[in-house]
Amino acid sequence: MKRALHILLATVLILLTCCCNPHETEKQKHLFLVYIAATDQVIHNFAQGNVTDLLDGYVPAKQSSDDVLLVFYQGIDYNTATKRADATLTRYYKNNSGNMVSEIVASFDSDFNACDPASFAEVLEIAEDYCSPTYRSLLFSSHGTAWLPIGYFSSPTDKSFSLSQMRKGPEDSGISSLSKLNSIESIGRDKPTGDELDIIDFARVTGKYHWNVMLLDCCLMSAVEVAYELRDCCDWIMASPTEILAYGFVYNNITEKVFKSPNEAGYRFLCQQYYDFYQAGTGSLQSGTIALIKCSELDALSDICAEIAATRRSQMESVERMKVQRYFYNSHYDYNFDLADYFRQFATEDQYNRFCTQLEKTVPYKATTNEFLGLKIERYSGLSCYIPDSRYVNLNDYYKQLAWNQKVVVVE
Repeated sequence: MKRALHILLATVLILLTCCCNPHETEKQKHLFLVYIAATDQVIHNFAQGNVTDLLDGYVPAKQSSDDVLLVFYQGIDYNTATKRADATLTRYYKNNSGNMVSEIVASFDSDFNACDPASFAEVLEIAEDYCSPTYRSLLFSSHGTAWLPIGYFSSPTDKSFSLSQMRKGPEDSGISSLSKLNSIESIGRDKPTGDELDIIDFARVTGKYHWNVMLLDCCLMSAVEVAYELRDCCDWIMASPTEILAYGFVYNNITEKVFKSPNEAGYRFLCQQYYDFYQAGTGSLQSGTIALIKCSELDALSDICAEIAATRRSQMESVERMKVQRYFYNSHYDYNFDLADYFRQFATEDQYNRFCTQLEKTVPYKATTNEFLGLKIERYSGLSCYIPDSRYVNLNDYYKQLAWNQKVVVVE
């Protein structure tokens, strides 16, 4: 009887413990939001194929999985090809029979501007309220020009050449049509209005939540200025320091890795897959650069860069920009240079060795084809940076606002 009473008391205690500890049974939901702003013909044509490839891969079951796949998509109006179409936020899942189901979570009319910061924030809030996730991952697909201020790419106030000149590619004026840069924006651009998101707004909006990874399927986003701005928003960033050809990322394995391998190994796989895809191309299509950035290492990288900049100021200011590995094939786009090759020009040997050691921790994976649209890539760190030019007064003033410059003081 005494033994039975002990068993009964132990059972009661176990039940009470289960009831009083909600974390024992609390679901750990993982939201993967794919956000595609494709309001011009180039992006729209390829983005539709990207979504198809995404859904050909792993799609979670609704009942048996805590993985939530949401896709926001805004394209162009087929009737005009110049106006925005209506937008949708859709959940995709497999039902009990294993069939694909699409469930509209929210709809937006054509007045909705996916690249307006308030609109972007609204979609993120709807997604958050929909599933109250514990973990989040984001894929953002649109145009991109790294950290440049809104409108600068199309109307560079420090320059006098024309937009038509800027759009010419190397040797072949039509080569730029292969790239997602065939427009003018910071990160995301609404072509009908010209509205853009700059990286400061992007960080402010996404920074309301924390993300396991940000997959930035936009040109030029593997810039140290971009990564440092986003360092508190996410754990990992997958991006390219050059442009990205219009096909974009390789989508068929993305969902599986994001949900089932949300770690360095999974993200390395996606980077390797990207490299392998473009390395297998021929001619101009064999053009691809990719990097995986570990955000928790960015502060340490900024520390050594700030030390070098402070102690080697005169040497830094005398660097000949065009002798540094560049990530632009048109001299009118002279904003993106290789970070390591830049610091190699003026750091002491000891400083550069310590810089490289930290850089390897910050960028644990990087890969590049030998050329990108005719541009030879001979030195590659996976991260780009800006090298100041005294002619660019307005651009330099804007650059001072960026968190990277406030820490490292590239522009005084």
